[in-house]
Amino acid sequence: MIRFLFTILFCLRFIQTEPSVSVDDFKSVLGNWKGTLTYLDYSSGKPYTMPANVSISIDTKNNDQVIFSYQYPNEPKANSSDTLQIKSNGTMFDQATVTLKKINAYRSVQIETEITGIDGNDNKKAILKHVYLMSSKQFINRKEVKFMGEQNWITRNEYNFSR
Repeated sequence: MIRFLFTILFCLRFIQTEPSVSVDDFKSVLGNWKGTLTYLDYSSGKPYTMPANVSISIDTKNNDQVIFSYQYPNEPKANSSDTLQIKSNGTMFDQATVTLKKINAYRSVQIETEITGIDGNDNKKAILKHVYLMSSKQFINRKEVKFMGEQNWITRNEYNFSR
């Protein structure tokens, strides 16, 4: 009997489960952050960096939503807010599939999601990847794009915040 239980436990170690997220994964980044937004200007092909701030909170009425309120000190008319919902037992975040969740050194969390969409000046089909790197001192939200038929990912934009 003990040998049977040991065999089952040993086999369960190798079963891959889908990565999933919860609002708890975002608790270390709640609050206010200051930093920059760097985005790829598709017209010039060059990156452009500007100041940006974000306030991150959990929706008090719907506890499976993370709210990102972005402020742009030099362009206040561009200020915006995104409410991203966690669905399907945490395997979906903002309608994208969670493809990676990793706890790194010093308890930082890395979450990656992917979804098929449209991007670029030519509105081409692409895979859109969001990479969230989170710790108590740094928060990075990077969007990467891989156009259909292409092999390489390009960084479309990256928010880099600290406190």
